[in-house]
Amino acid sequence: MTKELYKHTVLELNKGYSEKVFSPLEATKETIKKIKTHDEVLNAFVFFDEEHVLKQANESKKRYDNKMQRGFLDGVPISIKDLIVTNDMPTYRGSLTTSLPAHANYDAPVVKKLKEQGAIILGKTASPEFGHKGTTQSLRTGKTNNPWNTSLNSGGSSGGSCVAVASGFGPLSIGTDGGGSIRIPCSFCGVFGHKPTFGKIPAYPISPFGTIANLGPISRTVTDSAILMNSIATPDSLDWHSLPLESVDYSLYDRDLRKNFNVGYSRFWGMEKYFNVSLMDGEILKKIEESIFLLTKNGLQVKECDLIEWPHNPLEIFMIMWQVGAANLARKINKNDFDKLEPTFLNFIEKGNQYNIFDLMDAEAKRAENALHIKKVFSEIDAIIGPTLPVLAFNSSQNVPKGFSEDDLFSWLPFTYPFNLTKNPACNINANFSSTGLPVGMQIVADIYKDKTCFELAFLIENVLDLTNYWPNL
Repeated sequence: MTKELYKHTVLELNKGYSEKVFSPLEATKETIKKIKTHDEVLNAFVFFDEEHVLKQANESKKRYDNKMQRGFLDGVPISIKDLIVTNDMPTYRGSLTTSLPAHANYDAPVVKKLKEQGAIILGKTASPEFGHKGTTQSLRTGKTNNPWNTSLNSGGSSGGSCVAVASGFGPLSIGTDGGGSIRIPCSFCGVFGHKPTFGKIPAYPISPFGTIANLGPISRTVTDSAILMNSIATPDSLDWHSLPLESVDYSLYDRDLRKNFNVGYSRFWGMEKYFNVSLMDGEILKKIEESIFLLTKNGLQVKECDLIEWPHNPLEIFMIMWQVGAANLARKINKNDFDKLEPTFLNFIEKGNQYNIFDLMDAEAKRAENALHIKKVFSEIDAIIGPTLPVLAFNSSQNVPKGFSEDDLFSWLPFTYPFNLTKNPACNINANFSSTGLPVGMQIVADIYKDKTCFELAFLIENVLDLTNYWPNL
């Protein structure tokens, strides 16, 4: 049976285009058909212009016909989160406010790099207002639903991007991650996503939440995200945080990893003191440990890791930085627009205005001490794996799952935001399925600047567990 084009990986698309088995136009038309058939229920896209997409696909087809393709991503359909600026598509940031410009005369660095490669930009994907929470609902565009069960939550804030990839609306997407916003929806939707070391992927304009926010790739397979990293993880003059260019190929892996890797397993990521572990869904730990057993049977060395003992509560640090970021962003919003803002975002603004510069500087100092601690942990271990989230996907209308504090939007996310604070690379890979058929995500964290370690280990896990051919039944 011939594999549907929407299920093809980037490698398979590139090979098919180059060998004239099918064209970028054919692949794009099939992707468009998939979007038009299913996105009314899923709500992954907030901007989609079929005519503009087909124009890009035709141009890519001509380049292949003339053997003038621009790069490895030429003709590959990719979506962009609605927080990332594009010059030929509006950027609404999930908000009804008109205080910030929706249209720009430039592309963000990642979009510019994609266009230079010839990628086909499908459109903009859903985000909650300014990406401020770990679910994807907004007053502007409604709720984005999980393709594995459309009554359930996609996670967020890159929910639209993860739903798009999980549903076959293009093999790639670019999301953002300020407190887990790539890893959370990747876990709920069963796809791979990577939060890089801060500065690895250039960003402009800088996020209102500062140096805890990152851009990163989302895909079904590790190799597809690795190929995307090769294109976008390069410095750009618009981002003064950009790290120097490295000669690293994220898609080439050490085949002896089973022997070389020293991997730790952490159930709670050092957060036992800071959240109620009784709220952890026991099935998640059971499924994660089943997968770890399979990995060890296949030669990976994994040992229990109890080395993480955060000197300071990561949530307290994170909330100061997040709420101050919201309050700072609010200074750009016309007071007449405040009644258009979401109550949860207004709450962040109100709390952020209660802090002073000394509170922020104290938070930064505590953040640095936590980062030094995790650096010492990685002097003894190559990578740590464990659950990405303490819960499975919950009702799509809710911001917080049952049992967790509804007044704290991050109460249910104790395993993700600590690594935004420390700047460590961290990714999610689908590691199993629950008894009800929902994805169970595994988080991989490596030492700062060691993004390649995340990809190598994820590639090994992906090959052992062999779950990428499972698709939601839409």
